Amino acid sequence: MTKRRPIDIQREAAITLMVEDEEDPSPVKGFISTSNALYVFKEESIYKVQLADDIDPGRTNYDIPNLNQKILPAGENNEVVARVLLTTKCLFDENNATVSPFVGAFLEQSIYLTKHILELQEMIYNLRYKIIQKEEIFKKKEYNINNFSLPFVSGLDQELHNILVKADRAKDSILALYRLHFFPEGKKKPNMDEYDVVINDKLLSKPDILAGWNETIMVLRLIRNIRNASEHRRDGNQLRAQDFEMQPDGSINSPIVGIEHKDTPIEPIQVVDFLDLIDNMILDHAEGSIVTIRCAVLLDNNPFNEQVGYLPAEKRRHPLVRYCRLVNLDGEMRILG
Repeated sequence: MTKRRPIDIQREAAITLMVEDEEDPSPVKGFISTSNALYVFKEESIYKVQLADDIDPGRTNYDIPNLNQKILPAGENNEVVARVLLTTKCLFDENNATVSPFVGAFLEQSIYLTKHILELQEMIYNLRYKIIQKEEIFKKKEYNINNFSLPFVSGLDQELHNILVKADRAKDSILALYRLHFFPEGKKKPNMDEYDVVINDKLLSKPDILAGWNETIMVLRLIRNIRNASEHRRDGNQLRAQDFEMQPDGSINSPIVGIEHKDTPIEPIQVVDFLDLIDNMILDHAEGSIVTIRCAVLLDNNPFNEQVGYLPAEKRRHPLVRYCRLVNLDGEMRILG
């Protein structure tokens, strides 16, 4: 029998690990285990735990510690975390120490998606705040005919473009969730039309599930098109942004944006309303896609006649996690897991 070295004894011993920092001293609320790592949920943040063997699998350095690192500055109290990552955990987590490759990959991809949406929301918040702050300052000022100055939003066009690029990355992350189930052996990244053909074919007999995908693909195409209209501007295909502007009747328009595109044009609307539209579409269809994919998975393997259900607020285990797994027990639908 091979003699155990001191490093083997150290690595195989029980451990106690503190997961905290001065920004979030709250207690641990939950875990997600994937094939790559253990993730720890707190109220205001999420951490990735790495054991010494993850860093030094050959056990060559006695001094390598077990460690944790904050990966998201938002936790269980955050709506995006709840509606994307916690919903994924609720619908897919196998609650085992070792998860299947598909579930592990799905959980990991949901973390990436959550990260993109959180970053998108921060960008949206910053631009909205800048515009609203300019409006409020302008309304409080007194002007006369010889001293009238319109507000100016520095970098408006570039910030809108950056937001659309980030929204497009969130779109790609949503599609990556579909890819894990509908293209499990795919080597090449499918294009939007290929997703649509395969998913429509596989869900043709389930129009209620297919309807969720059909709504999502319309939104994802819109996101792609408006991002392209901003990136590759030409006549008939471009984003047009206008700063504060005075009208002939003396009224002042808040910044507006419009999209010229042959398939998905958007008439000029206030930038703050446009930003809210992007924000809501991405989050709604990220959450909806997780539900759609879970329903599709159950078509292939559902030994317990499991269903995906929407829970009213008073029945939720988490106030922001709206969907759960349900099974029929003695004629009553009960939450599974």
